[in-house]
Amino acid sequence: MDIDAWRREDPEFTRAVTQIHEPGALPTDPEIPARHAYWELLPEDVRARLLEKAGRCLTWWAGPDADGRPAALVVGDRGLCRVGQVLRDGVAEYRGQRTRVEPGSLHSRSFDGRPPADGRATAPGLPGAPVLRLELDREAQGVLGHFPLPVQDFLQRPFLTGEVRVTADWYYDETVEPDRTRWFVALVLSAGHALTLAEGTRTLDRGARPDQARWHGIQYHQARLTPR
Repeated sequence: MDIDAWRREDPEFTRAVTQIHEPGALPTDPEIPARHAYWELLPEDVRARLLEKAGRCLTWWAGPDADGRPAALVVGDRGLCRVGQVLRDGVAEYRGQRTRVEPGSLHSRSFDGRPPADGRATAPGLPGAPVLRLELDREAQGVLGHFPLPVQDFLQRPFLTGEVRVTADWYYDETVEPDRTRWFVALVLSAGHALTLAEGTRTLDRGARPDQARWHGIQYHQARLTPR
């Protein structure tokens, strides 16, 4: 039985709720260019190759990797693609990798940012339902925690069966305006069999409490991955 069929038939999985995370800090470094500026720092042929391999773009970003070298990630309807710079015989060159999306498996949704009708941010599922927990490091949990509860559930649920190691990639940037602060936030979760991702823009008016920040549309997606 495939994993999707198992989920539909398992009542325990159906009624379970996913763990809800609290938002963490989103520190930024003004010395690092935002994704659009950093993208332009990559060679033109590298950018073209990334977009070709990924297909119709769902989310993307560029910036320095953990060692400060240029890197980029693009997720499209054909694949999850990464590129980074490595040294070969003392010469810097770009190396890429792609994990293919299974054709026809992409499912997309949108969230318009409006609060629930009853004004409460309730977790998906029934009261007293078992909680399914996804192992993520603290920083990834903090980024995930900024998204609304239905989006958090959507992003986590494909990875909650069996022992799977989930990779979390994320990007955010901050723009301070005279009357508000604006964040762009993107998060990608992936494992051997699936990926999920979400991106959107959030604003906080000057003088408002952090819990009064508003989302202005979120696009989020799930897809199955082709085994390597």
